[in-house]
Amino acid sequence: MSDGVALQTLFADVCRTLAGAGFDVTSARAEEGVGLRVRQESDAVTVSWVPAQELDPARRVDAEYAGIRAALRQALLETLTQAGFQVKADPSKGEVRVRPAP
Repeated sequence: MSDGVALQTLFADVCRTLAGAGFDVTSARAEEGVGLRVRQESDAVTVSWVPAQELDPARRVDAEYAGIRAALRQALLETLTQAGFQVKADPSKGEVRVRPAP
């Protein structure tokens, strides 16, 4: 299987796993909007989160949602690791990187 096909398969598997665990992945492929973002990179699939404005009606520029991000990151790590993926969090970018299990 070529690397491109393998990444497409990994992307589909990650989306299916997250949906099966109850995560809303309807916006996963969207470039705009809110919610989970799942995207293919050159060597992995990356999962990140974009919050809705409803979480901060005042629309503060400095709203970081650290607690929500930490909880979501942990839930993603647990869910994807239990599904057999190789997973690594990058808190500085607010992302979780997913690779196929070795």
